[in-house]
Formats: sequence, C-alpha cells, structure tokens
Amino acid sequence: MGIESLDKKTYDEVIDSAAELVGGQAVQERQISKARIKAILNGGSDGMAALLGNSMDADDADLLPAPNLLQSGIDRLAQKISGIPQVRVDILNGNESERAKFQAEKLERIVTSYDATQNLTSQLQQASRWLPGYGYCAWVISTKLDDNGFVYPSAELRDPYDTFPGNFGPDQQPRELAVIRRIPRYKLAQIYPEFANEILKGDDDDTDKDFAPVPTNFLSYDTNNSQDWEDNTRAGVRVVEYYDQGGTYIVFPERRLILDFIPNVLSSPPFVFMKRVSFDQLKGQYDHVIGLMGMMAKINIMSAIAMEDAVFTETNISGEIESGQYRKGRFAVNYLSPGTQVSKPQNNMPYQLFQQIDRLERQLRLVGGYPVTDDAQSPNSFVTGAGLQELNGAMSLMINEYREIIKNAVVEMDAKRLEMDTVLAYTTGVTKKPMAGYLNGSAFAENYQPLKDIGGDLKTRRIYGVMAGFDEPQKIVTGLQLLQAGVIDVETLQDNIDGLENIQKVQERIRKNKAEGVLFDSILSRSAQGDPSATMAAIAIYESPNAITEVMKQFYTPEEPGMTPEQEAMIQQQMLGGQGLPPQAQPPSIAEVLGG
Repeated sequence: MGIESLDKKTYDEVIDSAAELVGGQAVQERQISKARIKAILNGGSDGMAALLGNSMDADDADLLPAPNLLQSGIDRLAQKISGIPQVRVDILNGNESERAKFQAEKLERIVTSYDATQNLTSQLQQASRWLPGYGYCAWVISTKLDDNGFVYPSAELRDPYDTFPGNFGPDQQPRELAVIRRIPRYKLAQIYPEFANEILKGDDDDTDKDFAPVPTNFLSYDTNNSQDWEDNTRAGVRVVEYYDQGGTYIVFPERRLILDFIPNVLSSPPFVFMKRVSFDQLKGQYDHVIGLMGMMAKINIMSAIAMEDAVFTETNISGEIESGQYRKGRFAVNYLSPGTQVSKPQNNMPYQLFQQIDRLERQLRLVGGYPVTDDAQSPNSFVTGAGLQELNGAMSLMINEYREIIKNAVVEMDAKRLEMDTVLAYTTGVTKKPMAGYLNGSAFAENYQPLKDIGGDLKTRRIYGVMAGFDEPQKIVTGLQLLQAGVIDVETLQDNIDGLENIQKVQERIRKNKAEGVLFDSILSRSAQGDPSATMAAIAIYESPNAITEVMKQFYTPEEPGMTPEQEAMIQQQMLGGQGLPPQAQPPSIAEVLGG
C-alpha cells in the first residue's frame, strides 16, 4: 500500500521517535548486557575485563589460560542453524495441473534468485551468531541494482548491537525500528551529494548556527563499543535510520538533516525482525552464564599460577656457603660449612581447583546449551534397529526452536521481497528481468515477469533438509540407513549432501555407468563363449578404456543385411535396361532381405 494517507515526519519527530526506542532504563540495561557479551565473544583485554572485573594489558589478555567456551558454543550452534532453509511453494486447492506446477516451480526459482542476489548464505551465518548472542536480529527491506541496471528487492542485515526495536505486539513483532550506524563522512557525502557541503563540514568549521549540532544524548549510549561491525576504524559519523509503516528515514543528527525519506510501498513495515524466545525480557542465550564463565576463568588462572609455583619453587639455605655463592645446574658443586642445610619447600597442588573447573564446565554446558558432543566427540551411530529413534533424538529441541524462528523470519522476508518486486514492476515499467540461481541440485538462468509470475501469490514455505545440522560423515551414514529403510529416496539423500552439485547430471552419469556395466559384462560373457567379435571388442576396450562408449555402440549396432546372389543379379539386370522384374520372378521376401 502507499502512504498517501500518512504524514511525513519532521526531523524533530523522527529524532523523538528514535530517542524513545533508544532511551529508557530497560533498553539501557539491555545495552549493558549486550556490551558485556560483545566484549567476551570478541576476546582480548575487554573480554577478560568483562569476566574478571578489571583491566589489563591488551598484549597479555589473549595469553591468559581462560578458555572462551561462549565463543566456541555460539560458533557450534551457529554452524547447525545457519543453513538456508529450502524454499517451497505449495499448489493450492489440489490443483495438480501442469500449469499450476510450472507456476509454483518458477516462483521457487524467483525467491531462490533473491537469496543469491543478496548473498543470504553469508547473512544467515552472521545472523545465526547474533540471534543467540544478542537475543534478536533484524533485516531492512530495500532494493539492489545489478550491473545491467535491473533493480531487485533485497534484505540488508543490521547489527543488533545498534538496532532498537519498538514495543512488541500480540504477534511479537515491533511496528517501528531505529538503527544507529557509523558511515565515513566522505562516503556519506558521495551517497547524498545534495548535502555534501553540510556533511563534509566538520564540527570545528561550524559557523552556521542553522546547522549547529543539537544535543542528542541518546546517541552517546556507548561510544567506545558501538558500530564495530560496519565501521571497524570507528572513524564514521553517526547516522540514524528510522523505520515505521510510513517509510524509511535517514537522519544526520550532526546537522539536523533528513538526508532521505523512502515511502513504504509494502503492506507492512519495511523490515523483518526475529527474536529469541525468552521468559519476559529480550535476552541472549548466554546472558545468565557470564558469572559461571568468569569464575571458571579465575580458577583456570589460579591453577596455572599454582602449577608454575609447584615447578619453580624457591631454595632455602640454612647456614653458610664457603664460596659465598650458591651455584645451580647439573655439574654445579657447592662447598658448605659444617651445619649448613639446603632445602626446597614442598608445594602441594590443590586438587580441588581441578575438580571445581570440571564442575563449573558441566554447569556452563548445561545452562548454556553447549553439549560436550560438540567438542569433536563421536556422535552415536545409527546402526541398530532403533536408528530412526536415535536420529529423531539427535536434534535438540533448542536447535529446532532456533530453526523455527529463522524459518518464520525468512518466510516473512520472502513475502516482502515478492511484494516489493511487483511494486518495482509497476513503478519502473520493467516487465521482464533475468534471474539465476541454484535450486534442487540444478543451476538455472532464465527471465521472469514479476506481474505475471508473482501476481498476488506471496506465500512461500521454508523447510530444512531431513539431515540438517549433521556433519558430512553423519549425513552419509544416517542417509544410507534411511535409504535402506525406505524412508527417503536417492535424490533426497543427494540433496542433503553438501558439495554435490547438479544432481540431475549426477543421476544421468549414474544411469550411464550402470548401463555401461551391464553391456560390458555382456561382451565379456559372449567373449568367454567364443564369440570372436566380442573378444575383439573387449581387446579394443582394454587398449582404449576412454573409448568404451564408441566401442560398445559399434558392437551393439546391427550390421546392414547383405544381398543374396539373386538380388544382385536382379539389380544388374535393371541397370542394363531391363524393364523391371522377369514375369516369373517374385519380390523378395522379408526373410530374404534380412538374409534368412
């Protein structure tokens, strides 16, 4: 829908709306929690300070004997949930016509091309770390221009550290969103050349009171730890993005400018928001285990110190050394006065430290959802009759829940991208566009017409493969067992094996190899029975293995039937001027023609 009925906000209204989302005690408390999680997962001195409560030299922080189980846990979890769920378009009302199937398959290819255009694979890899780490993640719906000048719908990922959602309604979806980004000043001027003079004017050069900076306290929420994802140099200027049903606002607070306003042409707000399921607050998965990890880090450090003290103990000398100097080493000799004693104090390692580390690690894994099987331990093998039951139990409820969240978000993304594409066709007048991608094991490249091929059908369905989240050896073993049990077919098994591309060609080669095997076995059998032509064919294949196809084609191609002497005489007579066949001669029979 358009926004003719909605009024465009002023600069102050946009800033006030964004400030309401960024400010507030609950939001600031959440920001502190996000900053702590961010520091721990990034490691270094900030991470150790977040765990141990003190600062230290950055050069020594990464050398401390404190394993970052949070980083390992979130990486393992993300690797299990980051895959793109496969797109499906259902045929409604039981319409099994070829036309309905064709339209559904084409819509699947259109959505798949969207995924390839915006590189959804990499985006989900990043989002799958943010979702459990911060507790939520967001995409904004925009457009993308390709090298040939065609405009496509796209979804851009935003850093949740600097993303602030509005209130959640009964559907658990916010209706507005504020994002604070850092963009290099020169780059911002290139994007909005009409405001280049104001953007490039620094604070020190500010002489125009009309563009004097206005205090925006909400923008200074965490200066030192913000905008690292897009602006790792931290040299950019603050830009506020505000999204609501009316449209998208790009605001430059330093100059009190609305750089851009993009009216919303969608029937819903121009963003997709997904959040982790929690009790009643927006929390990350590891917010409640930071204390456990901090204690574990302290005990690890104390254990390392105790071990070093046990190895390098001091030497106590009671009495006098005649040389006046105590020598160390394998061949050192010290002459001691009578009554002198040299001793090393006994240093007992507190074994309780190691017991406590194991106890804390078990607690951390339990409450953080990080099983020990993720640390390179062999999973259970599905080799018994209860294999299917074990397979069903291998997928944890937590992973399934995250996948459900991602699926719902991607389905919503599909609907908004499809709707955006139809609007682009109306506004730009471009009725036909190219698309390309990879779907169901086969590559495709073709044209599509948004108004015709999409129409009003914006509903997709996303599914994960039957063995999603399994490692490759696990997929192969489990897949073969499911195939043997008749639960899946060969093509489904091939679809779920990573790296197996163009399944259609793979299947064609498999059928060709099977046929060649049967025909070659037949040649060997006939050769063993004394068929000289079969023996010659086998010898030819032996000498030129790559020519097996041509040899077998020649061997199994029937020879043209030869002519009998009577047929040859008849042809000669016709060539000498005969007027056809002699009266007594009859046309040759089929048996004669075939050499019978």
